[in-house]
Amino acid sequence: MARGLRCIVVVLWLAALGGCGEGYEVKPAILNITATEDSKKQLLAVVTSALKSEGFEDLGRYDEMIALIRQNPAMPPKMKDAELARLNRERNYLDDSRHLRVVWADFTALEPSELADLRYAAPSGPFVEISVYDDRPGGFGVDGLKFYSGFLSALRDKYGAAVIVAREPPPNNPAEYRRITTNNTIAGILRWCFALLIALLFTGLLSVYLLKKLRISNGSRRIVFVLVNTWLVAPLPFQGGFIFVFPGPNLIAFPWTDWHYYRHVASYAAVSFPAALVVCAAVSMLLFGSGDGSKNTEA
Repeated sequence: MARGLRCIVVVLWLAALGGCGEGYEVKPAILNITATEDSKKQLLAVVTSALKSEGFEDLGRYDEMIALIRQNPAMPPKMKDAELARLNRERNYLDDSRHLRVVWADFTALEPSELADLRYAAPSGPFVEISVYDDRPGGFGVDGLKFYSGFLSALRDKYGAAVIVAREPPPNNPAEYRRITTNNTIAGILRWCFALLIALLFTGLLSVYLLKKLRISNGSRRIVFVLVNTWLVAPLPFQGGFIFVFPGPNLIAFPWTDWHYYRHVASYAAVSFPAALVVCAAVSMLLFGSGDGSKNTEA
């Protein structure tokens, strides 16, 4: 028993130690398109249509983040105004399957102070900034470069010299991609183990206490234990902030959320639930031996 507890402590310590993974900076490719207050509406419609045809979801403005910043009394007023101005001029598009993001930023009514933050030579007149992100480590991948090339060609076919490449896509770095992907995969597995074991310590102990009181065979106890705990403790991704995502037990989501959440995390759940089933099955074999169940049944 003591050895088993030591093993659990070691696993949890390793999970906490390696849970952060390795961070990396995502640098965008940036396009500028000269536009006026009137022409930007047509440009926005063209860009939105082109991105939707490529499978992007139109997320619009981050209104929830805007509301949170407005309600934050601790944020310095100057910083709050700058962040609200940025969020209000941006429109966001996401292709989650390819890890691609596009951010539209309206600079047709720009201020000199806003230009100083761009860190590149902006057009002299009003313009729209379109940033293309490939949210993978090691620069743009094959899918990102293919999309960027096609998107740039489509814009130039329609707007010609009005389209300016302010920043090229960051070059592909396969060695960096392999290193960070490997480290973060290991960290993700450790975070998953940590989330599952913490939840299982709670639900598992409660399950054992209740199942021991039932006059059923150990085989039935094991089945109930596995099914109930797999559903409750299987880790799923939860949003902990603007970009922070952490794994937490399904107990946090069910029954407090709707089925749209499960559709959104389907690919993660397709791996997490079977893995949790295997762990719960192994634990049930250790917890419910073959002897005392038959005695309780006969009593």
